Amino acid sequence: MHTIAFLNQKGGVGKTSTCYHLSGVYSLTGRRTLLLDLDPQSSLTQGFFGPAAARAIAPGNTVAALFAGDRPFPEEVVQPTGVAGVDIVPGSRHATDYNVPRPWASSADLQTCVRDFLGETSGQYDMVLIDCPPNLHLCSWAAMVAAGSVVVPLQPEDFGAQGLVDVQESVGRVRAAANPGVYVLGFLPTMVNARLAVHQQYVEMLRTIYGDAVFSGLVPISADFKESLTGRKPVGFYKPRGAAAKAMKAVAAEIDARLARGNVAGSGEGVAA
Repeated sequence: MHTIAFLNQKGGVGKTSTCYHLSGVYSLTGRRTLLLDLDPQSSLTQGFFGPAAARAIAPGNTVAALFAGDRPFPEEVVQPTGVAGVDIVPGSRHATDYNVPRPWASSADLQTCVRDFLGETSGQYDMVLIDCPPNLHLCSWAAMVAAGSVVVPLQPEDFGAQGLVDVQESVGRVRAAANPGVYVLGFLPTMVNARLAVHQQYVEMLRTIYGDAVFSGLVPISADFKESLTGRKPVGFYKPRGAAAKAMKAVAAEIDARLARGNVAGSGEGVAA
């Protein structure tokens, strides 16, 4: 079972969208996937169930129960998404109370609650994708403690790529404390407009700085991603032959290749300096 946290302290860079649409790729290729929505905004959950239904889920049946110390059984919080082979632990606004800054100062139980929960699901899933909030507080920390690797989605422009050093430092801090094995699997450019010279230049700049840590595959800006949400299905089901669906398949394949290689950098960041 591979557990990947999708993390960036910048909002609106494609963390949720990447988790959502990758789960569709895994469904179509027969892999069992568990999604954890650790963002109190619960956008990933809303993507499958809609805003009203997501908000109506009782806190005890969401990720909030993990942080509350309830130690729920998987069957209490894991819900089918309606997509074959894809389940989710729904997000909840009630998780906000636990998403505190300085997470390393929190109790050990809070830091490891996600990892402990996933230990009870071992063998049930091929992939676990964790959608993190746009900050480096406790929910993101707990995700990194539970994860084997971290993918950092980012827009190829100044505002969208700010804070990468902070993300790497946070991964390094987790690695030095609660999870020595976690590493950055790579930086994933998202919402890329190939017609914009600034996007092309920024991707090249990222490759100059981070080398092979930058994904070869890019996630394009596409109306297909948004339109697929109207049917509460990932883009691979909405328009399987479209450019957006093909891009997500390529990203999934590259994730597989990177997981097979492991942390070749051998550092806390897992990326080239």
